[in-house]
Amino acid sequence: MNLSAPLICSTRRFLRLSVTTALLFLTAGACSAAEFRSLRLGYDGVGKVGKWLPITAVAAGLPAGDMVQLRAAFTDPRGDTCIQVVDEVEVDSDGSATLRGCFRCGRMEGQGTVSVNVTTAPDTPILRTPVVHAEEVEQYSSNVPVQRTLKLNKAGLLTLMTVGEVAGIEELLRNAEFYSSAQPLLQGVHVESLQQFPDVAFALESIDYLLLTDNFAMSSAQTEAIQQWVRVGGNLLVSAGDSVTDFVKTELGNWLSPIFGIRPKPFSAKDLTSLQGYVQGASRIEDNRDLVPMAELQSPQSLAEVDSLSGTIIGRQSVGTGVVTFIAVDLNQVPMSQWPSLPQFYETLLFGEKLTARSGKASRNMRISQSGVSDLATQLMAAVDATSDAGRWSTWGVMGIIVGWLLLIGPLDYVLVTRVLKRPHFTWVTFPALIIGGATVVYSFAFGSSSLRLNQWHVVDVTAEAGNSHIMARSWMSVSMPDTMRTDVKAAPSLRDDFSSGPATLTWAGRPEDVFGGMYRAGGIALGRQSYTHEGPDDGRLMGVPFLTNGSRSLFAEWSRESERLIDTRLSASGFGLLTGTFSHNLPFAISDWIVVYGNRVYRTRGSTGESILLSAGDVWDSSSPDIFAFDLKTWLNGSRTVRPGGGELRSNRGSTTVNTPYDKSSVDPHYILTMASLFDAAGGSGYTGLSQALFRQMELSDTIRLNHAVLIGLTETPATSLAVDNVAIEPTVSRTVVRLVLPVNRRESSGLAPTREELNNKE
Repeated sequence: MNLSAPLICSTRRFLRLSVTTALLFLTAGACSAAEFRSLRLGYDGVGKVGKWLPITAVAAGLPAGDMVQLRAAFTDPRGDTCIQVVDEVEVDSDGSATLRGCFRCGRMEGQGTVSVNVTTAPDTPILRTPVVHAEEVEQYSSNVPVQRTLKLNKAGLLTLMTVGEVAGIEELLRNAEFYSSAQPLLQGVHVESLQQFPDVAFALESIDYLLLTDNFAMSSAQTEAIQQWVRVGGNLLVSAGDSVTDFVKTELGNWLSPIFGIRPKPFSAKDLTSLQGYVQGASRIEDNRDLVPMAELQSPQSLAEVDSLSGTIIGRQSVGTGVVTFIAVDLNQVPMSQWPSLPQFYETLLFGEKLTARSGKASRNMRISQSGVSDLATQLMAAVDATSDAGRWSTWGVMGIIVGWLLLIGPLDYVLVTRVLKRPHFTWVTFPALIIGGATVVYSFAFGSSSLRLNQWHVVDVTAEAGNSHIMARSWMSVSMPDTMRTDVKAAPSLRDDFSSGPATLTWAGRPEDVFGGMYRAGGIALGRQSYTHEGPDDGRLMGVPFLTNGSRSLFAEWSRESERLIDTRLSASGFGLLTGTFSHNLPFAISDWIVVYGNRVYRTRGSTGESILLSAGDVWDSSSPDIFAFDLKTWLNGSRTVRPGGGELRSNRGSTTVNTPYDKSSVDPHYILTMASLFDAAGGSGYTGLSQALFRQMELSDTIRLNHAVLIGLTETPATSLAVDNVAIEPTVSRTVVRLVLPVNRRESSGLAPTREELNNKE
C-alpha cells in the first residue's frame, strides 16, 4: 500500500491552512492598525439626496507603497447598494493617505459604509466605517473628526454656500427657519477657507447659491469648477467694493471682469439711498456722510438691479444657463456690515422679497395631484420608463389573479376528481398539477417579452461664449431586460464623432417621491439587496448592475464638451424688449418644432400651410421675416384664451374672462414636459402646473431670458448619448432629443432703438 500520496496530500493541506491562518492574522493586524484620522461627508455632514456630495478621508496605518481606493457604498433609489469608487492613491511611506472625491446617496434614510480597500483586493476592505444618513440626525457638526452621520435634505430645499465670515448670514438663516411653515426654506453651508473649497464642479451640484465676499484667491481648478457650475444653472453672487483691486488680479476676476466691465480701482460713492430702497421697509444705511468705496461696472449688458447716480450697485448677467450677480460694495465692511436690514437684503436677493409667514407658506403651496406625481422630474421619468407590456402588471392585478385562482382551484379540482375522473384519491395528483399549471401560465405571461428595450430622452444645451461653444448633454434612460441577469452598462457621447472621445458620467436616476424607485422612500428592511460598482463621476460605466425580468432600471448620463463656434448670432434687444437680428447654427442635425423666447415674448415661425419649418445647419433666423410671429410668453405657456359668456362673436373684452388650459400631468411628450421645465417660473411655477421643480431647478431658464440671452427650444431625432450593454451598443426603442440654444443678446438702451451704422454694416 502506497502511503506517500495521502501523506503528501495531508502535508499540502497543512501548509495551505498555515498560510491561510498567517494571512488572516496579518490582515487582522493590518485592519486593527488602520484608522480614519479624518472623514468629512458633504458640507459639515449636510447634503442633498440624489446629488453629488464631496467626501475627504485621511487614513493612517495603511500598507506603505500600495495603491488604495476610497469607496462609498450607499443605497440607490431602488434599494440596491451602489459601491462608488471615489478615489485611488498610493499610500505614503508613513502609511498615511488622503483621498477625496464625490459620492451620491439615493435614499433619505438608511445606512451606508465608507471603506479603504487595496486595489489588488478590492472586495476586502482594510478599513471601514458605517455612516447613518437621514433627514433629521442629532449630530452632523464639524466638531467630530470622523463623521458617521449625514443629514440629507430633499432636493427642493434651497442651499446657500458662503466662504469665510460673511456679515448678516446667521440672522438670515434664523429668519428662514422662523418663517418655515411645513418645510424649511433655506439651508446654509459654510466653508471655513478656500483650502476646503471644492475643485470639481460635481461637488457643487447640491449648491443653489454661492456667495463670495473677501475670499477670491482661488486656484485655477476651483475657478474652473465655479465656471462649469454656473454654466449649467448655478447662481453666483460676488461682493467687492474696496477689495476690487485684489479681485481683478485673481483667476475669478480674470473671468468676471470682461463680463461686467469691472475697472481695476474702486471709486467713492456718495449715496446708497437706492440700495436702501431695494429692500422694502429697510432701515437707513448709516454711512455718516462718509464716502463708500464701490466697484465700477461699465458693461452695458448688465441688468442693473440697483442703480444710482454714482453707477450700478447691483448688476446681473446670465452666463450659460446660470446667473452671476455682482454687488459693487463690500458686504463685510462698514456701512453694509452694520446695516440692520442686511439679512432682509439677502432675502430680497434670494427670494425676490422679504420673508414673511405668508411667503413661507406660498413657496410650498401646490395642488394635490391624484396621479401621485408631485414633481416634473417624476413625470419625465414615468414617461421614459421602458417597462415592457409583459412587466406592467400592477400589484392589485397580481393579487387579484392569485385570489381568483385560489378560489377556482378548489372547486375545479373537486369537479375533476369526483365527476370527471370519479377517483377522489386522484386529488393527490390533480391538485399539484393545477398549481403547477397555474404557475406555468403566470410564468408565460411574465416572460412573454423576449427583447431588450431602451428608452432615452436627451437635453442638449449649446451656449455661445467668446467665439467658442459649450455643449452640455443630459440623458435620462430606462432599460428593460428580458431575463434576470447582471450586466455592465456604459454610456458614451454620440452627438458627433469628435465628441465621442472623452468621459461621460453614468449613474442611477431617482424620482423625488416616496414611492418605489423614489429617493424620499424610507430605508426599510434590506432583504434581497444587491450591489454593483460605479467607478466615479468621470467614468461612464456601471459594473454588475442587477436587472429583473421585464422590469426596468432608470439611468442618468451627462457629458460636456468645448467646441468651435457652433452658433453665429447677431441678436439685439431694444429697451422695449423686442428681439431683432439674426442667428444660425452649425449643429449636425436639423431642429424641428422650435420656438425662440426672450423677455416676455415667444417667437414662432410657421410655413404657408401652418407646418413647422426645419432649422437646418446654416439656415438663418431673421427677425424681419414675415413668417415670424410674436406672442406673450405666459399666455402661450398657459394656453390662455378669452371666453365670452353665452358664446357668440367676441367684439371686445367687456364681460369676457380669460381661461387657462390646465397643465397636463399625464403627458408623455418630452417637448411639452421639458419646455415647461425650462420656463417653469415664466409659466407661473407650481401655481400653474401643480407640481414642483425640485430636481430640475438648474434647468430653469426664466432668469436667463430676462437678462442677456435668448433661448431656442426645439426637437431633433439625433440621440446625444449611446448606451452599451456588455460592450454591445444598444439601438434605442424610443429616443427623443430636446435642443436648447442659448443665444447672446446685445442689450441696447431705449434711446438707441434704431440699430447703429456699425450694426447695420455688420448685418450686411
